[in-house]
Amino acid sequence: MRDRRTGGEDGFSLVEILITTAIMAVVMAAVTTATIEVYSGAKRIEHTSVARDQMDNGFRRLDKELRYATYMSEPGQYHDGWYMEYALPAPAETPADIPCRQLKLDGGVLSLASWVRSGGATQTPGTPAALASGVVLESGVKPFTVYKPGDTPYVKESAGTAGVGTGFGNAYQMTRLRFQVQEGTVTMPFDSVFTSQNMTGEAPPAGSTDCGKGRPK
Repeated sequence: MRDRRTGGEDGFSLVEILITTAIMAVVMAAVTTATIEVYSGAKRIEHTSVARDQMDNGFRRLDKELRYATYMSEPGQYHDGWYMEYALPAPAETPADIPCRQLKLDGGVLSLASWVRSGGATQTPGTPAALASGVVLESGVKPFTVYKPGDTPYVKESAGTAGVGTGFGNAYQMTRLRFQVQEGTVTMPFDSVFTSQNMTGEAPPAGSTDCGKGRPK
C-alpha cells in the first residue's frame, strides 16, 4: 500500500515552467505595449486639441482686430521677447480716443495689452491677456513681420509657379505671425498673415496715430 502512487501529484518539470514563464512574458509584453500605445494616443489627441484651441483663440482675436488696424509699428525685440503695437479706429462718439494694443511674446506666452491714447496722452495699459502659452520660436524666424504696401514678401518663398507668385505685391499693409505652439509631446506650427484693410499705400486715415507705449520693460 505504501508503494501505491496517487495520480496528479507528479508536479511540473523545469522545462514546462520555463516555457510557461516565457509565454506569459510575451503575453504581458504585448498587453503592456498595447496599453501604453492607447494611453499615448489619447494624450496626443488631448495635447493636439489643446494646442489647436489656443491657436484658434489667438487667431480669432487677432483676425478681428488686425484687419481694421489704422496704425502698425515695426516689430521690436527686447531681452528674450518680441513685441509690436497697433491702433484701432477711434469710436465715433469719442474720436480723440485711439484704442491701442501691444502684442507681446515673452517666456513662451503670447499676450495682448490694451490702452487708450487720448489727445496725445497715453493711459496706463491694463494687464496683458494671454492668447496662447507654450509658444516657441522657429529657428532663425522672427515671430512678427510687417509687410508694407508694395512689398514683395513671397519672392523667395514662391519659386516658379508655386504659392502666390514671386511678383505678388500687397496693396495693403500685412502682418505675419509665425511660431510654434507646444503642448506636451505635440508641436504645431502657426503661420498666418493678417491684412489691415484700413492701411494702404495712400495717406493714413484720419485719426491714426502712434500708440506711444513702446518697448516693454
